[in-house]
Amino acid sequence: MDALKDLLEGFDLEALLPQLDTMLGKVELLTRIAVMVGPVVLLGMGLFYFLAAPKEANHSLGYRFYWGMSSVEAWQFTQRLAGAVWALLGLVLTIVMALLCARFRGMEAMDMVWFALRLVLWELGLVAVSCLAIDITVLVFFDRKGVRRWQSGRARQ
Repeated sequence: MDALKDLLEGFDLEALLPQLDTMLGKVELLTRIAVMVGPVVLLGMGLFYFLAAPKEANHSLGYRFYWGMSSVEAWQFTQRLAGAVWALLGLVLTIVMALLCARFRGMEAMDMVWFALRLVLWELGLVAVSCLAIDITVLVFFDRKGVRRWQSGRARQ
């Protein structure tokens, strides 16, 4: 016990606590990163799917949807569609979120965090809606076997 007391005798708790202005600066930086990482990743994925997606369906890389993986034509259509939608959404979100992050400068730390959380939830919601729109579009254009719907009657004859 005496050894523990001797060890803690020279311990300065104040030296371990960060300066408040430094901590608030880090909160602003972390909230900006949290808000901006989603749109930038979405933009990058969209450009990748649009420009350099794998040529054939696979289970590891690309936008995977059952109807979109049923034929090479459906796969390529799905990748280009997902790429275009996500690149456009990523570009728009990057611009909008960068403008909204400018409001962080005069905010209190907790207000900044809650505002950033709302922005991230909006981003996630828009990505979910875009995925649903891509899936529905592929369902409209292709049947379960990966044949274009307007060709399915001719293909069966």
